[in-house]
Amino acid sequence: MRLMVIKGNASLRSLEKSSLAPMEENLALLKKIIRENKDTEFGKKYHFDEIKTVDDFKRLVPPSVYDDYAQDMERVKAGELNVFTASKILGFSRTSGSSGMPKYIPATVPSLKAYVKYTWTRALALGAKALKEQGKSYHPGRGVYLSPATNELLPNGMPCSNIAEIGAREYGTFYPYILTVPNRNLFDMHDGDYIYNIYRFALADEDVTFIFSVFFSINVSQMSYLRDNWQVIVDDIEKGTINETIDLKPEVRETLSRLIRPMPERAAYLRKQFEQGFDETLFKRLWPHMTVLCSIGNASFKPAADYIRQFSKGIPFDFSIYGASEALIGACYELENTDMQLLTDSCFYEFVPEDAFDNEDKDGLQTLTLDQLEQGKKYEILITTQAGLYRYHLKDVIEVKGFRNKCPLIAFVYRKGQLFNVAGEKFSEEDARNTIERLEEAHGIKVDHWLFYQDDSVVPNRYALAVECDADLDWDACIDELEGYMGYYNKRYPSQRAKAFISRMIVRKQQPGTHDAWAQLCISRGASAAQIKPVHTLDTQEKRDFFLQRMKDKETQTI
Repeated sequence: MRLMVIKGNASLRSLEKSSLAPMEENLALLKKIIRENKDTEFGKKYHFDEIKTVDDFKRLVPPSVYDDYAQDMERVKAGELNVFTASKILGFSRTSGSSGMPKYIPATVPSLKAYVKYTWTRALALGAKALKEQGKSYHPGRGVYLSPATNELLPNGMPCSNIAEIGAREYGTFYPYILTVPNRNLFDMHDGDYIYNIYRFALADEDVTFIFSVFFSINVSQMSYLRDNWQVIVDDIEKGTINETIDLKPEVRETLSRLIRPMPERAAYLRKQFEQGFDETLFKRLWPHMTVLCSIGNASFKPAADYIRQFSKGIPFDFSIYGASEALIGACYELENTDMQLLTDSCFYEFVPEDAFDNEDKDGLQTLTLDQLEQGKKYEILITTQAGLYRYHLKDVIEVKGFRNKCPLIAFVYRKGQLFNVAGEKFSEEDARNTIERLEEAHGIKVDHWLFYQDDSVVPNRYALAVECDADLDWDACIDELEGYMGYYNKRYPSQRAKAFISRMIVRKQQPGTHDAWAQLCISRGASAAQIKPVHTLDTQEKRDFFLQRMKDKETQTI
């Protein structure tokens, strides 16, 4: 673990160095990608051997979306080489995509290295640095990884799940030394009660120093499990057993049983801590050497991060990374700061200004490089990756929050396709999220799940807000208040309402468990639980059918 901190410090130094000359580093990466892939089918088709400058690259290589790769990706999945990339493909990240249908994104050694470089080791180094600044020494200990594995393979044996599992295949030998998992594999959701397995080993280890999950929403759901099941887990730690009521495959139960022993002293300590209550000191009482909590907690996941703070006083948050299955885009360079430094050694970037979205022309798209970005403005990202995607529309819109030296600091704002635009007002997911947070603050409530959609049952169309919430609130009486918040965050909304271009909004109540049911549906189709993001708009017909059929009020009523 001390070596991990040393590696993390090297990653932090790399971030600092990159911030001084980000454009130079990004250009060097582009040249490397072009050079290494000039003899692939893609490289020959688009004349990589003629590319000397960024302008050459933009002129010869068209912008792309996943559909441009989909047909040839089947050949790559079957094992064909040198189609998009000359690098060895280690596996595929499978994502449900915006439509719920799988996309297969290749991972290579160079693309995977960015995740290795900027995730756990960086977080550990930040935690150790914070301790040092407080005059405290770092106590080495393993970490807890909360997300489950699926360990799924293509027919040819190629890993096909998510980037964490592909990494496990490459670096899993080290996992028992850095995580509380007992072997090189992460706990598999298909083996039974994986959450029990996670806490069975995590709680037994008093030296745990960090908790890592992909999103803080995962932490929230597992805290509920811990509240309900800590007694069973602690009893098993005391006896060195696995309770018979725990759902596990027999072979998994047998394997894990060989790795545990009775720990009556640890169990007695844990029992005392849980009986004291689930208060803000819980994590520090369970794991006194806890150094950092690492997860994505900005944008849609901020409420989840705020909830976890109720149990983690004295433990700083690392808001981790910003990326997608396609590539890693940004990473935090300091604790408690949600702004991400653009990772100029991960992929090559181009940017489309938000005010040019309406004029996008695939053949004549005008893009900017990172040295042309301006603070406070929003852009869509195009990426050229080290795994075979070129000038790829990520469809994420980011805002430039500032600069670290010369490198942009970015924050995810919304995903294109999740932009509400009934009458030209361009109401974004950010606007929607701010509206809900303002309502929560005003009434002292928590809205568990929410989504907006365009209701075309009336003319002119209107916004509909669907909520899954236990709070005792007269939602119909809150409509004017909600529209006031919407207008505060989106200045065009009030004018479009005043012009009668948009009808007055409605609020509908979702049946309890609807959003969990959607998540389970995505998982059943092969999506990883770690990849499932909150649904905040009905941007596909499938989502419309699924969520609109699960309303408490069966008929949309005009208000």
